[in-house]
Formats: sequence, structure tokens, C-alpha cells
Amino acid sequence: MRHLSLLVIAALCCCASAGAQLNAGVATVSITPLEANIPTQLGGYGAREGKPAEGIHDTLYAKVLILERDGQKSALVTLDACGTPICVAEESLAKAGIEGLTIDHVLMAASHTHAGLEGASLDRRNVANNPYIGIFSEPVLNFVTDRLAQGLRDANKALQPVRAGAGVVKLPGMNRNRRGDPFVDEDLTVLRLDRVDGSPYVVLVNYTAHGTIVSEHEMLASGEWAGAMQRTVQALMGGDVTCMYINGAEGDISPNGAKGGSRWEKFQDYGLRVGIQASKLAQTIQTKDVKTFDQECVWVDLPPTQGAPDFVKIAGDEYHVTQEQLDALLPVMFPRKAPIYALRVNDFEMVSFPGEAICQLGLALKDSLRKAGIAYPCVCGLTTDDTVGYILTADEYRQSGYEVTASFYGEGLGELILSKATELGRKVAQKP
Repeated sequence: MRHLSLLVIAALCCCASAGAQLNAGVATVSITPLEANIPTQLGGYGAREGKPAEGIHDTLYAKVLILERDGQKSALVTLDACGTPICVAEESLAKAGIEGLTIDHVLMAASHTHAGLEGASLDRRNVANNPYIGIFSEPVLNFVTDRLAQGLRDANKALQPVRAGAGVVKLPGMNRNRRGDPFVDEDLTVLRLDRVDGSPYVVLVNYTAHGTIVSEHEMLASGEWAGAMQRTVQALMGGDVTCMYINGAEGDISPNGAKGGSRWEKFQDYGLRVGIQASKLAQTIQTKDVKTFDQECVWVDLPPTQGAPDFVKIAGDEYHVTQEQLDALLPVMFPRKAPIYALRVNDFEMVSFPGEAICQLGLALKDSLRKAGIAYPCVCGLTTDDTVGYILTADEYRQSGYEVTASFYGEGLGELILSKATELGRKVAQKP
């Protein structure tokens, strides 16, 4: 009987251990509508006047990471796009049909490449019919959500046990604050997931900079510097590894120091140098069993929509929107609620901003996570639903500027979002 009891106890322990195992599956899909001869608007510049891309410089990708523990699933999806309206997540999930995977458990994040998909062309709420801000395209949305659904299914099929580790290194001088403020986030943070045999499986890179090395004159689809960075990491890590990228609080942060003749050469140079540093860091990270894993989401009630005082003076020429048109569009195109996500893996925690937060807010959020005991905090910007626009402090809002004209909820938005993100981040950080 004693021998039988020991066997039962051992079996229960094994079951508990197996239940606590973190599993991960990853998949990569092309989201380049030009492959199907679908006219494709490139995001980020009103001066392009909504003209379609003239070709493909490099493939636009979405990368899907599904994480599962004790039967609970969540997903991180990164896209070579300028933005991520909520209908992209909703329709991809509906098409994928993965049980238990809901909008509260799927974080989609755009790299913010200005040679990638135009977010407004993917947004069903976009009724403006204005080429300067992007025209909604049913064929583009269907193409992208079909591909994303396939990526979700493929990643779900690829689930396998993983170990995890994280690290951070500073890249001084490689980004700058374009509003002239003293706030710059130099951190390059990496989360590495390994297979059980110790080989690298996923390298998730977080670094803060706009995807604006290309200008409005470049008309080829491209993942820009972030795409070049991911290709570099995958080449240097070797084997079957997938590199994913999430941007940070990049609302006022631009890349700095890119070298080359053409804009294409410059973003390749910049992505190569960031990728080399990310690869070096990733190769030093020691992974371990995942003891702590959590993913949570809260929905924030947003303030009433309103246009910035200087909207017409600053942005009217680029986007060809009058104050009267803006007032008509505000209650239709911009959400009343937005999700904030937190994802924790051991001593790494990522918290999202549903738009383009300025760096000051991102640094404050990361500082609060460090104080809560997180060794490797990071901020993920431009997530579902990033049509919230720019997210600024009250002081920065009152100083006006381009970023303010694309902020649609008044001067209190930044403090509200930061408060809710900090509250969620601390809650997840304090779990055992």
C-alpha cells in the first residue's frame, strides 16, 4: 500500500508539472496583397495621396505566437503595417475558429513601417473616403485576415514545450526625440523562447523608433528597418528561429544615424545594426523553465472625442480634412473603448498602449514595472485598437505640434492610459 501511495503521489506530481508547462507555437505568413494583384495603399504619409504601391521591395509579414498553459491560450501577432484597427483582430479570430482564443487574449501589434499596409485601408469604420488618410479596402482586409487566420491555425498546430529567458542592452545614439524633448528610450529588450532541446525557437525584439527612414516618395512595399532587423536576427541565430518585433512608445521617437545613399540602403543599414545587437544579446540569454506566466486585458473607457485646436493649421494641408469634416468623423471612426494588454513570462513583462504613446509615458510605465519587481519590462505600442492615435501628456498636448493633431481625445488621454496601463502592469507583476 505504501508503495502504491508513492506511485500515486509521483503520478500526481508529474501531472501537475505537465499542466504547468508553457507551450508555444509560431507561424509566419505573408500579408502582401500585391501577391494577389490587389491594389495596396502604403501607410504613414498623406502626401502619397492614397496611390497604390508600385511593387514589392520585401515581403510584408505577419508573425503569430500562440502561448498555452493549463488549456488557456493567448496570442501575440506582429504585422508589417502602419496600424492595427480592431476589425483586423476580430475578423481574423472569427475565421481562425480556435476555441478559447478571444479578443481579450490576442494582442496584435503593428511595426509602424511607413512602407507597410495602411491601417485606415483595413478599418471598416473608415467612411471618410479620403485618399490622404487612406480609403477602406474590402479586398485588402479580406486578404490580410485570411492570411492571419491561417497563421493562427498554423501556430496553434505547432504548440510545443518551451523555456524562456530575457535580456536588455542599451543602444545609445540610435534614436532621437523628434519633438526635442529629453526623453529617449535606448533599451533593446529581447525575450527568447527555446525548444526543450535548447535550440532557439522565437526571439521577440522590442525597440523604440518610427519606421520613417523611407519617405513619401518610396512606393514599394517593405517592412522597412524593422523587417531588415528581423531578417538579420534570423540569419545570425541560424537554424529554424523566428524573430518577431514590437515597437515601443515611439510617438515622438525617430531612428537616428542610418547610413547609405538611398532610403532603401539607409533602412537596411539601420536594421542590420539593430539586428546584430539583438542577435548578440539573444545568444547570451540563458533560458529556464517558465514558472510564472500570465496574460490579462482591461478595456478602458476613453474620454469624449475632440479635434486638436491646431488641427487644420498643422494637419489640414497633409490630410485635406476640414474642421467640419473632422467633427463629423470623430464619433464614427474613433473607438469609445480600447484594450490594454499585459503579458508576463518569468521576469519579463510587456504592457501595451493602444496607439502611439510618447516616450515619456513609456519610460514612466517601464519604471513602474521595475519598481514592481520586473527585471525586463517593455512597452508595446500600436496595438489593437491603435486608431486611438497619439497619446501625450497634458503638457505636451498643450504645446501643440504634429502629434497633437493626430490625438483625438483631449489633453487628459495620456494620464488616463498611463494610469490604467500601470495598474494592470503592477497587478500582473505582483502575481506569484
